[in-house]
Amino acid sequence: MAVIIRDALAQEVDDVALLTVEAYREYSHALTLDNWEIMRSSLSNMAEIAKQGQLIVAKQDQELVGSVVYHPPGASDSRLFSPEWASLRMLAVSPRHRGQGIGQQLSLECIHRAKQDKAEVVGLHTSELMAAARQIYEKLGFKQEIDLPRHFGIQYWRYVLKLAESLPAR
Repeated sequence: MAVIIRDALAQEVDDVALLTVEAYREYSHALTLDNWEIMRSSLSNMAEIAKQGQLIVAKQDQELVGSVVYHPPGASDSRLFSPEWASLRMLAVSPRHRGQGIGQQLSLECIHRAKQDKAEVVGLHTSELMAAARQIYEKLGFKQEIDLPRHFGIQYWRYVLKLAESLPAR
């Protein structure tokens, strides 16, 4: 079945929050119970996160199967990214729909938007727990750039994609 990638509707934000928690739940075993609760609470706050960027969803046969937040240049987290960079965060794919290229499609949508916004770089941060996501990013040309401070006892990295070196526009 075809996957439709589009901006989220206001009434979908709560469902995106539930999907995001479901997608990240597999990492809860690597965290203390308290740290998982902090992470779960943060992931659940999708309405606030969506205000900072563009919430994009993937739907398949009317079912929400994935999401990501795209930040255009000037809207990215200035603690992690230069102001002229675009960024993506909170890529989530329903565990039941993994392995179908949905994460890659959502990432490509962010890259496409970054090119439209004339960003030279797309940044993201990811952790040692997210091996499958890192494979997607690396396949798309993202390069691990710097180590970030450990959070919840987990190693994080900043990845960057220089758009001049990236895949052709779609």
